[in-house]
Amino acid sequence: MSLKTQIYGLVIFLGMLSFIGALLVSVDHTKEYLNEQMSSHAQDTATSLGLSIAPYLASDDIIIVETMVSAIFDSGYYAAMTLTSTDDNSVILTREAPSTIETVPNWFINMFKLTPPSKESQINTGWRIAAKLTVTSHAGVSYYQLWQYASKAFIAFAFILVISLVLAYFILNAVLKPLSLVEKQAIAVSKKQFTINPKQSFTRELNVVVNALNSMVENVQKNFNSLTGQAEKFTKEAYLDTLTGLGNRRAFDNQFTSHLEESDEALIGTIALVELPSLQGVNQSRGYQAGDLYVNNMVNLVQESFKDVSDFSFYRINGGSFIIAIAQPFALCQQDIQRLLEAFKQKEGDDYPNGFAKLVSTSYNKSDSVKKLLMNLDTLLTEKAPQQHAELASIADNKGLSLGLQQWKTLINDLIQNGHIAFLSQPVHQCQHDKTAINKQKPLYNELLAKFYYDNEVIPNNQLFAMAERLKLTEQLDKKLITAAANLVKDDMSSPIAINLSQQSLLSTSFCQWLTGFINNNKHCQEQIYFEINESALLKNITQASKHIHSFKALNIGICIERFGTSFTSFKYINGLDLDYIKIDGSYIRDIEANSDNKHFIQAVNQICHGLGIKVVACHIENENTLNIVKELDCDAAQGQFIQAPEALN
Repeated sequence: MSLKTQIYGLVIFLGMLSFIGALLVSVDHTKEYLNEQMSSHAQDTATSLGLSIAPYLASDDIIIVETMVSAIFDSGYYAAMTLTSTDDNSVILTREAPSTIETVPNWFINMFKLTPPSKESQINTGWRIAAKLTVTSHAGVSYYQLWQYASKAFIAFAFILVISLVLAYFILNAVLKPLSLVEKQAIAVSKKQFTINPKQSFTRELNVVVNALNSMVENVQKNFNSLTGQAEKFTKEAYLDTLTGLGNRRAFDNQFTSHLEESDEALIGTIALVELPSLQGVNQSRGYQAGDLYVNNMVNLVQESFKDVSDFSFYRINGGSFIIAIAQPFALCQQDIQRLLEAFKQKEGDDYPNGFAKLVSTSYNKSDSVKKLLMNLDTLLTEKAPQQHAELASIADNKGLSLGLQQWKTLINDLIQNGHIAFLSQPVHQCQHDKTAINKQKPLYNELLAKFYYDNEVIPNNQLFAMAERLKLTEQLDKKLITAAANLVKDDMSSPIAINLSQQSLLSTSFCQWLTGFINNNKHCQEQIYFEINESALLKNITQASKHIHSFKALNIGICIERFGTSFTSFKYINGLDLDYIKIDGSYIRDIEANSDNKHFIQAVNQICHGLGIKVVACHIENENTLNIVKELDCDAAQGQFIQAPEALN
């Protein structure tokens, strides 16, 4: 319950308590006054009536006595009158009125009992006391007066209560409004969103809190900007080509080698070499500015041709040589390559005497090395004419599933409906200095690696998801994957499970709606499921992705950004994202022992993320030395073959 609700509730409770208490005390006081009034009235009547009937009682004129008593009694103010002889205590006459009161509710009469007293007067006949007159006032009039007073008092006190509560509401709202802004700011900070609260309160203590939070946010933001600036500078110097913003030869060696080592045995991809044969001539004849424009024109053509391909990487390995790496068989990216070749042909002209660009490509798999692939590409480039290169690439691609687009669509739809998913699990553990200590603790979470089976055959993931993305079916595949993974979630499960989420699902509003319904119908999955999201998918549309990540967090789903650092983009995008983990790309871990630049990068990432409350995971830990290094660099968690290889799950 919020403080605002508690204060409002307390004010209303105290107001109602005061209202009821004041009303009861006031009515009770009036009741006592009416009791005293009835007592005085009865005594006065008994005294005056006794003096009036004394002469007639002495002469035994009972009829006149009765007439006088009846005249007074019939006024309606009396409940009973009794005349009793003192000689033998016999009743000379008595009059009584019914006790019913029609104008006052019974509950009110029962709540406020009036007790009209009986008063006496002695009647003397000479020197002798002849009789005793007893008079009891009727409570009806007093009850009526008390009821009228209580009704008016209720209305008056209720009016005062309403006015007081309205005034209290506006006063408290003015006082507590800055507090609600402080609450929003605190919630935003917990979600890694650092905003300044410009509102000041007229409450001194609240202003202290506001200023303290603003100061903290400013310091965090300042540190974040400083650290990200340093990290970006380091990244640009070490891994980026300054002209194009593409990864350089060093980035290619690290990332592509890591990609080969991380992939499963079924990997089949395509690698292409783009050469600018006229670059040197343009630089010499028209200047380096024209040469830079030439390079950027070619880069724009490549990026435009592969803009819809998610598993696409592009590097500038030296002046006029570029590498395109696509984690798909040639048959799946052939149209994109052909589109690029056509774009190159359209640029041919006198400005480029040796041709605008040459392109050759070949397939690769897990067993290939970077050196071997580059040699093959150089050989193709040297031996064949540019117009033959696309044909050569197709011939070189003799592995993988040879299916047409419609066949893939049928296969994927059948897989979604009837396919079987087997899971491998690999834990993410908190960093410890030795493997024994790590294995004694429960994992932070377990990453699930899915294998899709159809007709008892494994479908290669890189081909499956590449075609599913092209056919807009990855969202359906993710739904099947999540549904299958939910069956693994148990109430007594020690650690959450993590599922890789595709770009299409991350950016899909319909997927978010489906997920909300799914989690609401599977409450046991709350806080037991994490999503691992590829950095490149996140950066495709950071605004939409951020919105959906907040929706996932509202469902108690943990979020981890994997392959962090592969995009060489500014780290500032993580500011404002409610992330739990960041998993550094394996290319920074693979040769960390020999590469001091990678150590600096990881250290910078740790400082940035820890300042935002995000834990950093170092993956692909292959030996104890690497584990010790990432531990010393202050990584929070580790994952890899050295800690535990992926294990099959039932």
